[in-house]
Amino acid sequence: MNQKVTIAIEKREKMSGSAGKKLRKIGYVPGAINRKGLESVSVKINKDELVKNIHKYGKNYLYTLDLEGQESYAAMIKEIQHAPIKGEILNVVFQEVSITEPIKFDLNIKIIGKEAIELRELNFVQQMDKIVVTGLPQDIPDYLEIDVTDLNLNDKICVGDINYPKGIETEIEADKIVLVINEMRLEDTIIEDGSDDKSSEAVTEETL
Repeated sequence: MNQKVTIAIEKREKMSGSAGKKLRKIGYVPGAINRKGLESVSVKINKDELVKNIHKYGKNYLYTLDLEGQESYAAMIKEIQHAPIKGEILNVVFQEVSITEPIKFDLNIKIIGKEAIELRELNFVQQMDKIVVTGLPQDIPDYLEIDVTDLNLNDKICVGDINYPKGIETEIEADKIVLVINEMRLEDTIIEDGSDDKSSEAVTEETL
């Protein structure tokens, strides 16, 4: 079982987007805890503590949220909203979970070894970038890893070929293709000069 990691949280009133901006200026992130069959709890979290724990343990970690020493929640991060340009965390949503009940979770797929196959003028076509898995919250990893280092032309990786952590399962068909190794195309090796003009989009902050 993962070690217990506690994040201190504080109560807050539901508020407008401008109030959220004021919170962020003094070092807090507005957030909420979703609870099954119950009303969500509006909270605020110290930004530095939140970022530190995400970097160290990941988004899929089972955290203990300590609400001012009065209540605690076993929860995982469900969603983080970032500012589109600076990447600042605008708000965070936690999902309360039971450590005895399996949950379904979308896990990202992390590919390693890309540089090794590129040296052999190979590349890969990825057909899936997430896999839905089931397991106890404390057993859910931050991502699933696929190593393509030793794969050859036309080799493929299917859902059933992935090494899942103990206690983690998926209901997706084992023969469903995740990626296929192919020859590197000429356009894959060309780096185009210039940059595209990107228009900035305004972000409307949701009230949690």
